[in-house]
Amino acid sequence: MLLSVALVCASFAVAVAIYYLTTPRYPTYPFRGSFVTKDSITVKIVETAPEGLDNPNIQNTPDAWIELVENASETIDMEIYTIYKRSSGPIADFHNAIYSAAARGVRIRMLIDNEIYQYQETRALMDEFDANENIEVRQFSEPMHSKVIIVDNRVAYVGSANQSHTAMESNREVGLVVRSSELARGLEAIFEAGWTGDENQPGFENGWTIQWIYPVATPIKVPAWVADTEKTIIGLINSAQHTVRVPVYVFSGRPLTLRDAVENAAARGVIVQIMVDADYGPSEYPFLMTLADNPNIQIKTIDFGYSSAHSKVVVVDGERAYVGSANWSSSSMTSRREIGIAFQDSTLASALESIFNTDWESSYAKWIKEPPGPLVQILTNAGIILVVLVLGTVAVLYWRRAKSKHKKRKWIAELWASSGHEV
Repeated sequence: MLLSVALVCASFAVAVAIYYLTTPRYPTYPFRGSFVTKDSITVKIVETAPEGLDNPNIQNTPDAWIELVENASETIDMEIYTIYKRSSGPIADFHNAIYSAAARGVRIRMLIDNEIYQYQETRALMDEFDANENIEVRQFSEPMHSKVIIVDNRVAYVGSANQSHTAMESNREVGLVVRSSELARGLEAIFEAGWTGDENQPGFENGWTIQWIYPVATPIKVPAWVADTEKTIIGLINSAQHTVRVPVYVFSGRPLTLRDAVENAAARGVIVQIMVDADYGPSEYPFLMTLADNPNIQIKTIDFGYSSAHSKVVVVDGERAYVGSANWSSSSMTSRREIGIAFQDSTLASALESIFNTDWESSYAKWIKEPPGPLVQILTNAGIILVVLVLGTVAVLYWRRAKSKHKKRKWIAELWASSGHEV
């Protein structure tokens, strides 16, 4: 009886020790703020949040957009993937601000995805804009998914939000507002390459020189000095030492280089947490279930109902990040115009971490494959260890018994021999 109790207690103690020694830890990074100024560059995180998830310390997307347009004095250049007309609400207010800017003489250019332009509603709206003498609309010649607003070559928005009411009111969207003549000029050079079709834009003959922040694009009509989307995101993942957190609308498993980077990070002990929109979970991409078998890869789907988990963010070690328009798919990485910004700054990263954690812990988010709770893991470990201990004890007892029998036979043989009965 005492031996049984001892075995149970020992197995439980060892199981607890194994759990705490082997269970992945999930570092968190405290919220430090949503904006930073460095090297005469001010960068601010902005968001659109579904009901109940808004961070009051982070500016909302429609407010940031309207502020940009209302303060424009010379030019506004936009790259647009999806655009809708509304008679009221934030998107109507934004479009009214565009008309007001044009009325005071601001020159406005709108570059729109060619496929989206073919929709009757979109074409009618863009024709209305184009009819204004200070607004010019062009269709981009190749697939385009970017969402950019550049004002006066000094301030810009780059992010995930389309010009739609859900993007302004109920989706999860994340973007950056940057105030910097250098960064705005860089984004303007990318825009101009798309607008004219000429990738050889002047002004950056020596390439990009600011180390902590830089524009990123998929190489579809962009200058050669611009960092590549796929290489940038993979580089971020490869640099991770502790955590990679990815809220992204779609993770298709392609290109394989991206999936390999995630698996390699997990293999070296990095905790990877991924959230995808519920419409693009395992039913659409079964490989996500296999990926979630790795204890260092945690995956959830997030369902906002009519609205979408539409952000495209990678944040690494609470220090480095990408924010932009690129989903995790082959088209976004290789064949569709995408624009983003990568940076290294713990304050900005803390805002992205805050947004991620808010969504991750919300009732909207569901596990693809929920890891067992600590008690289940400890009891499972204890059961395995108990079986091993019991088998080991039985083996030891059997060995000792066999050894004892061997000694007894040897003693009897020696006794028999000493009594003179040898043959």
